[in-house]
Parts: sequence; C-alpha cells; structure tokens
Amino acid sequence: MNLAALIIALFLTTSLGLAQDTIHEVLKAGYSDVAVIKEKAEAGDPDAQLSLADTFSFNFKKADALGWYRKAADKGVVESESHLGEMLLFGASGIPASQSVPANPVEGIRWTYQAATNGNAKAWLNMSKAFQYGVGVSKDPVEAYAWLELYADTVPIEGPVMLNQMALSLDTSSIQQAQTIVAECRSGQWPAISPRRIADGDPRLKLEGITFGGRVTLATINGKTLEEGESANVSLKKDVLKITCVKIKEDSVLVLIDGEDEPRWLSLN
Repeated sequence: MNLAALIIALFLTTSLGLAQDTIHEVLKAGYSDVAVIKEKAEAGDPDAQLSLADTFSFNFKKADALGWYRKAADKGVVESESHLGEMLLFGASGIPASQSVPANPVEGIRWTYQAATNGNAKAWLNMSKAFQYGVGVSKDPVEAYAWLELYADTVPIEGPVMLNQMALSLDTSSIQQAQTIVAECRSGQWPAISPRRIADGDPRLKLEGITFGGRVTLATINGKTLEEGESANVSLKKDVLKITCVKIKEDSVLVLIDGEDEPRWLSLN
C-alpha cells in the first residue's frame, strides 16, 4: 500500500466514524511485512500471531483471523483474548461467506471476561454490551453500567458520553450499586459471571431483509427498518412488541425483545 492509498484509507475510515482500532489495523496492513509476520506466527511468536490475526481481520478473512487470535489468546495475549471474545460474542461477517464466524456467546463471554479482568478497555465495553442486551449472560443494567464506567474512565469523550446516556435510564440506587461493583473491580475483586446461551427465532418476528453497502447496515423486521442499537415498536395482531436491534450479520440479526432477559437470533429464510 503506497502512502497516498494509506492516507485515503485513513480518511475514509475516520469519516465513516469507525473505531480507533480499525485505523490501527489500516496502519498495520500498510506497513507490516506479512511474509515475515506469518513466518514468526507459524513459529509460535504470540505477538506475530496477534499481528497476523489483525491483518486477516482487516482483509475480511474473519475465520482465519479467529484461528490466530485463538493461538495468541491461548498464550495469554490480552488483546487477542479481547478480539476473540468480541468475535464469538457477536459473530463476524467475512468475505467470502465461508470466512464468516458464527456467534458463540457462551465461549465469547468467557474470553471477553478474561480480557476484561486483565484490564482491556475494549473488553470492558463489550462486557457492558453483553449485560445491557443479555448476550451470553442474563440482562443486568447494573452490571452493564459498572463495566461501562470502567471503560469511561480510560476512553475520553466517547466513554463518558455513553455512560451519561445509560445513567438516564437508571435510578440512583442502581447507579450506586454499580459504583460499588466498580470499586471492587479496581481492588481486584471481579464479579462472577454465569454464561447463557441465546435462543433462536421467534414466531412473532420475521427478518425480511438486510441491507449492506451504505453508511450503516440495516435490518428490516416486520416492516420496521433498524440499524444496530436502534429500537422500534412492532405491531402484531393482538399486541405490540418493542424490539432493539443488537447486532446485524450478513444472514441474521440479534434482537432483544422488551421484557425478556436475553436476545434472540432471527435468520433470513
């Protein structure tokens, strides 16, 4: 990748509002000697295994990336534990489709928790998302707030904004409970977790389509078009369901139904 192409790639990723770690991957893809990294990775170098996994991931070879993240995570590389956990929590779409990684929330939450208890900020954010939406664990807004507060303390601007938004939905007692958990975490007393599986499908809901290629990916469910994180009321014959779109993949969508403790995967027929 020449310098001009690199600058364009950085501009595009920034203008689309992608995360800082994506920019890091662009830089790595632009300046790394993949042949050398691959040789070191195959020889068992955990840092090279992480770097190779990042390169595969940036090139949408998510399944290949998963394998190398797992190798480095098994050697205790915390950043690999975090990436591995995130992929397994939410799944990842690859190109071609055979490179996609199916979600495995039970394993994903374990790796994410391991990275989080080793001080990884992205894992703190993903733990918050897991408890907020019930991905791999039971839905728990107090736990979600606690993990997000840890994240907010290390990530300026974005973290505090997200924390303030969540605070609007909690009462003072719940926030105080969360802050007690945060204090315990800072002293090395991490809360225990109980992984849970995610149910498949709901006869009341139909995933009608998924739209890629625009600024955001969209899912259409029972006539409602949603992006990730967006909620809507879905009209049924005798009822109305409030649903939240948690994660959109190439052939399925993770949704949380208001009043339920855990989300469900809806698949395209």
